Amino acid sequence: MCGILGSVGHPPPGTGLFDRMLDTLAHRGPDGRGVRALDGGAVLFGHRRLAIIDLSPDGAQPIGNEDGTVWLTYNGEIYNYRELRDDLIRRGHRFGSRTDSEVVVHAWEEWGEACVSRLRGIFAFGLWDEGKKTLFLARDPLGVKPLYYARYAGRFTFASQPKAILADPDFPRAVDPHGLRDFLAYGYIPHSRSAFAGMMRLPAGHTATLQGDVLTLQRYWQLECGDSLRDPREACERLREGIASAVRSQLVADVPVGCFLSGGIDSSLIVAMAKPHLAELRSFTVGFEEAGSDERGYARIVADHFGTRHVESVVVQHDVRQRLYEMQEHFDEPFDPTAPIPFLEVARLARQNGTVVALGGDGADELFAGYLRYDDFDRPDWIPSGQPTALWRRLRQSGLLGARRSAAGDLARYFRYEGCLDAAGLRAVLDERLLGQLEEGHEAAMQRFHRPDLPAVTAAQYLDANLFMVDQVLCKVDRASMAHGVEVRVPFLDPELVALAFQIPLALHYRKGERKALLKRIATQFLPAKVVTPRKKGFSSPLEKWFDAGLDPWLRSWTEDGLLVRQGLLRADWPQRLASVPALQGAAGKRARWLILTAELWARRWIAGERLSGAETSA
Repeated sequence: MCGILGSVGHPPPGTGLFDRMLDTLAHRGPDGRGVRALDGGAVLFGHRRLAIIDLSPDGAQPIGNEDGTVWLTYNGEIYNYRELRDDLIRRGHRFGSRTDSEVVVHAWEEWGEACVSRLRGIFAFGLWDEGKKTLFLARDPLGVKPLYYARYAGRFTFASQPKAILADPDFPRAVDPHGLRDFLAYGYIPHSRSAFAGMMRLPAGHTATLQGDVLTLQRYWQLECGDSLRDPREACERLREGIASAVRSQLVADVPVGCFLSGGIDSSLIVAMAKPHLAELRSFTVGFEEAGSDERGYARIVADHFGTRHVESVVVQHDVRQRLYEMQEHFDEPFDPTAPIPFLEVARLARQNGTVVALGGDGADELFAGYLRYDDFDRPDWIPSGQPTALWRRLRQSGLLGARRSAAGDLARYFRYEGCLDAAGLRAVLDERLLGQLEEGHEAAMQRFHRPDLPAVTAAQYLDANLFMVDQVLCKVDRASMAHGVEVRVPFLDPELVALAFQIPLALHYRKGERKALLKRIATQFLPAKVVTPRKKGFSSPLEKWFDAGLDPWLRSWTEDGLLVRQGLLRADWPQRLASVPALQGAAGKRARWLILTAELWARRWIAGERLSGAETSA
C-alpha cells in the first residue's frame, strides 16, 4: 500500500508546498517518495511507497510508460498482475519493472477506461494521459482503498487521505454540515461525502475522468443479487474453492505475510487456507482485560492448531484518552472509536514484529449473513422487534416458516441497529443554523441502497455491503493499518468471491434461521470444533464499560463551549436536550456522547489545527 497525491490546474502548488502535502502521507509509505511534474508543471503527481512487490528502485512511483506520455500514482495491489503482464507483453507492451503498478499503466494504454474491470485487487489511483490531457481516477469495486478529491483555487487535487489536501493553505478548512450530521447519525460518513466542505470521496466501484473543467463519474462495478447457485453441495464446493483461490492469490508479496486473528471463524478460516502455502505464517491478536470482550483464548487455539508464529497484546482502559488523541491523527475524519482502537493496536503489533502485509477476515459477515441483527430482519411482523420467540425459532429452524420479504419499515429497523442519533436526537444536539443548511434527511444514505425487492435479510446484507462495510469496516481497516505502514488484504472481498456469494440463495447462507450456515459448513472441514461454535465478537472494544464517572468530566471539559458549539454547529445546551430524548437513554446515550466527543476532538485537530495532548501531529 502507499499514499498518493495529485494536483491538476493553475496555479499549481509550489514545489515546497507539494512536498509538505505529500509527506503528510509518509505513514502510508515509509519506504520511499517520488514527485513528477507533468504538462509543463500544471500536473503534479506524488507518491509515498510501501514496498511489497518488486522492492527494487524499478518499482518506485510515479511510474510511466516507455515514452513518458502516461503516468501513474497508485495505492493497492493487483493480485492477477502477472497474468495481465504476460497478456500485455504478448500484445507488444514493454515493461521496465516487475511491479504491479506498471501493469496498470499498460492496461490503460491497451483498454482505456475499461482497464479497471480487468484488475483483480484493491486499489485507488490517479493516471495522467498527456496525449489526451486527461486525468483518470479509479477506486476498487468494494472500496477497500480510499480516494478523496477537491476543487479549489483553480486546481483539482486528489489524495489517499484528507490530511494531504488540508495541508494546502489554499483549501478552506470548514465542516460540511451533511458530513457532521451523517457522522452523528451513523458513526461514520457514508458514500461520497466527507467531513470537509468542498471535499468529496470517490465512491467504491467508480471511476472519475477529468478533461478540462469537466469531471465525469461512472460506476463500473456493482453488487448483483440472485439465486442461480441453488444446489447445496455445488454452492459449498464453489464457495470453498473461491475462498481458497482468493487467499492464495493474495499471498503474493516479496515480504513476509501475516494474519490478523480474532478467534472467530472468519479470520481463522483465512489462517487455515493460508498456512499450506507459506513456510511461516505469523498471526496477531489483541484482547482486553474485560472477559466479555476478550477472545484471545480462541485465537490461541487456532494459532496452536496451525502452528503460526503467534503474538498478542492487551488494550487496557487507562490508555483510552491517549488512544483517542492518537486516533484523530490517523482518522482525519470523525469516526466511531469502538472498532479502531483495537485495530490500531493489532496493526502496531504486526509492524513491531516485522510484518507489513496481513490478511484479515473482514467482509464475511456481510457476505454470509453473519450479523446477529439479521435474526431481527428475518423475524415476522407479528413478533415484537428484538424479541424472536422460541416458537418462531422452532418454526424457522424446522423449515416450516420461510424467509420474510422486505417491508416498508425495514429502513427504520436497519437504523435501529446501525444508527445512533435519529431525527429527534439530531434536532436535540445540532444547532438550528446547521439544520437549516441540510438539503436531505439522514435516511438518504440508506434509501440510496434500499432493495425492497429482496428478502429482508438479503436487503439488509445489501445495505451493509454498500454502506457499513465500505465506510465503516473498510475505512477502519485502511486508516488503522496504514497508520503503522501495514497493508491489510481482505480475501473475502475478492470481487469474484463477492459475486459468487450473492448468487447463492439466502436459504443456504441463512439456513432455517442459522447465520453463516454455509460458511460454518466449510469451516468445520478446517477448524477445531471449539472455534466454529462460539459466537463471534470480533475486534471491538468495551468503550461502554470504560465510559464511567471518571471519564465524564473529561468529556465535558472538551465539549462544553467547544469548537463545534462556538461555530454554531452544536447547541450549547446539547447535554440537557440529549438527556431528555427517551430513545437515547442507557447505552444509546453513552454512544452518542462518545460520538460528540470524537467530533469535537476531530474538529479541534483538523479544522482548528490544534495539537491534542500527547499526540504527535502530522499536518
